[in-house]
Amino acid sequence: MRGLDWIAPAAAALGLVALAAAFAAERGAFRSAVVGWAERDLDVRTQLAATTLREPLATSDFRRIHEIGAECEADGVRLTVFSGSGGVFFDSHRREEAEPKSIYAAAPCGEFRVRLGLPEARVLAPFNRAGKGFLLAALGGGAGVLLVFFFSYRQGVRIRELARLEKFRREFIADVSHEIKTPLTGIMGAVDLLEDCPDDQRGRLLEMVKGESARLNSLAQSVLDLARLERADRALVRAEADLGEIARETVERLAPKASKAGVSLRLECDGAHLAHCDAALVSQALSNLVENAMRHSGSPDVVVKVDGLRLSVEDHGRGIPAEHARRVFERFHRVDPSRAAETGGAGLGLAIVRQIAHLHGGEVTLEGVAPHGCRFVLSLG
Repeated sequence: MRGLDWIAPAAAALGLVALAAAFAAERGAFRSAVVGWAERDLDVRTQLAATTLREPLATSDFRRIHEIGAECEADGVRLTVFSGSGGVFFDSHRREEAEPKSIYAAAPCGEFRVRLGLPEARVLAPFNRAGKGFLLAALGGGAGVLLVFFFSYRQGVRIRELARLEKFRREFIADVSHEIKTPLTGIMGAVDLLEDCPDDQRGRLLEMVKGESARLNSLAQSVLDLARLERADRALVRAEADLGEIARETVERLAPKASKAGVSLRLECDGAHLAHCDAALVSQALSNLVENAMRHSGSPDVVVKVDGLRLSVEDHGRGIPAEHARRVFERFHRVDPSRAAETGGAGLGLAIVRQIAHLHGGEVTLEGVAPHGCRFVLSLG
């Protein structure tokens, strides 16, 4: 039987080789998935950066360009702007520093081209740490085998998560493209008509161009606001603030718009209601709720109430059907898409409110109002 003693060691050796090969294959697949996810994320960020830089580049606002470059560097991303001739117009990278190996994504921005670079070492840092950990575990024998199985499971979860994120990105970009196309079509049509239209019609067409341009700018700003909030680029500036005072300022600021729309806007607030919060973000969230009620509810009145750490906006309009109640806080969701052209808005206001609530450790909820109408309640943690 001694002649067969080599079988067990050989089988063990073959098992280790197979295990090593499987580990190498899985490691390579995971590395490719990580790099692919980073490239897709960088591409989306580059599109947003190009949108943000369009106006500063067009007006040669170098202060704003440098601010955006500094924000990118703080996030570990290199911003480079190339002129139409291909030369470097702006570069956030310090020339005295060595240039790391990076992945890049570029997007057109008028006569310029915007490029973002993300150091490859930063992208692969979590992957490399994981690789070293699994190598040490493999040297531990049986524990290493268990960890490989655990790694494979975690990898599958991560890949499924990356697939979900990729699906979301595709849908998000498709929605943004659709929303941008409508005002752009109006602007292009008006510009074509301006070439040959009589002088008495130019004012109407120019007003159309102005209105659609404002709508497009509002959409871009909403998308950027939501992106910054979701990526926590907008750090909270917490301080003690009176929610009643924030509500009063918001109601006073929106009162002329409400009056023009024929809506009675009033505030119900008893005394001071102190909270440790970012007053600017809370004001933005409350403004979004009030404007949403004025534009879409069809209510003759809108009531803002302050109760402790709760801000509520109540209307007595048509209400929101039950099938839409759970989706009103999703990006680009509209209860009645046909009203978008009449009332404006891209369906991002409530999504921004929800993100601001989460950043404060709170939530925003929708409640029904008898006999009809609805109440949005923003609660701060």
